[in-house]
Amino acid sequence: MAALSMIQTAMDDPYYDLILAMFALAVTAVMLVAGELYLVTRPERSETYTPPAPIVTSSR
Repeated sequence: MAALSMIQTAMDDPYYDLILAMFALAVTAVMLVAGELYLVTRPERSETYTPPAPIVTSSR
């Protein structure tokens, strides 16, 4: 019953949605920064040269 009382108290708090939204915003910001750091610091792929396909022409 203590958990139910705690949930009910949290639901009655007028700032509960604000705190939840701020937490979601903080998590989003951390994920965006981590993604940007990954994109900036990842090693670049070495470009391998592949010759173009040979052109087949008719001998006629």
